[in-house]
Amino acid sequence: MDAILSFFGFGFIQSQLPRFWDGFQLTLAISAASMIGAVLWGLALVGPRMSGVRTIVIPIVAYIELVRNTPLLLQIYLSYFGLPLLGLPLSAFMCGVIAIASQHGAFLCEIFRAGIQSISRHQWEGALALGMTRRKAMRQVILPQAVLKVVPPIGNQLVILIKDTSLVSAIGIIELTLSGKMVIERSGASFEVFLFIAAVYLLLTTTFGVVLRIAENRLRARQ
Repeated sequence: MDAILSFFGFGFIQSQLPRFWDGFQLTLAISAASMIGAVLWGLALVGPRMSGVRTIVIPIVAYIELVRNTPLLLQIYLSYFGLPLLGLPLSAFMCGVIAIASQHGAFLCEIFRAGIQSISRHQWEGALALGMTRRKAMRQVILPQAVLKVVPPIGNQLVILIKDTSLVSAIGIIELTLSGKMVIERSGASFEVFLFIAAVYLLLTTTFGVVLRIAENRLRARQ
């Protein structure tokens, strides 16, 4: 057993845990802030996206296609180096969060739109026939059904978001991945460190997925 533990470098990893812990906390903070930003941004976009007004829809669709089809790393660089040129000298943390939330918010907007449009028109017609306004019908009839349809893809998107937080290491944020790189530069223990980081991300995303699955089951039980 000691030989196995030694092979996987558990003793060495244990000695570096304080450094990894600092990076892990920053990864959690970036993930939480980016998730909140992405969900709010996606919700803010979906209404105008479905408005049917061409002068509104076309720019939003162009924006969504742009951020969905360009690398997130490039968007992080543009945020970090470009925002100061526009008079917005934000911290690296905020630039990373803005870039991640911007891209994943665009994906979430399309997920929200697909969920709403998947509800039968008969549901709309029935709600309007009962005297509901379109806003009330959306809030009380359409959205509760749409939420159940979009929880799984939203969960998948947010899991991808958590993994994408590793890209902010490119602008000097010492989160979990960059913490590992710094440890490797001092020790050369690349196999042990990257294996440990992969295990931490696996644990983090799996835990998040289980929480979402429990939430989804509870939502379905209330219907």
